[in-house]
Amino acid sequence: MMTRFLMVIALCGLILGGCSAANGASNASNTTVPPAQVDVPLYSIEQMLNGKTDLVVLANVESVSNIKDGTKDDPESSHQEAVLRIEETFYGQAKDATVKLYQSTDKVKANQKYLLFLTYKSDLDQYVVSDGLSQTEYNNGKLEVKVRDIQGTYTIDELKKVFAEKKATK
Repeated sequence: MMTRFLMVIALCGLILGGCSAANGASNASNTTVPPAQVDVPLYSIEQMLNGKTDLVVLANVESVSNIKDGTKDDPESSHQEAVLRIEETFYGQAKDATVKLYQSTDKVKANQKYLLFLTYKSDLDQYVVSDGLSQTEYNNGKLEVKVRDIQGTYTIDELKKVFAEKKATK
């Protein structure tokens, strides 16, 4: 009888231990470890205009292609390459009316318009978003800007004025 009781206790312990492990990764002190986070810089508009961004545009995403990277360590890894048609330029100058955007996270969607702060990467021959707040969808004629020191909602003309003022004080 005592053996059966101990077996039931041991089985309950195993079941409860498995349930708690399924709720999140645990370390030796039995505390939950948060999921990994990407360390993404967040720049002010002054930092952006002083070298952290090359191009600020309103662009339509003409197409997207998912490219498998497939490394030995991560065979499922991939990135996206998007072709952007520039509709308005607020800062900088693109070589052409279309540019390529390289993204591995927070990917743009085809046939959507975005306000993008972009940095050119010569090793990729493509642009990347400049920081974690450099990409916002264009909705209902409004641009929701998240970049520090100019956060807010703007029309295209209002945002052009903001950039003109920033250039004048530079």
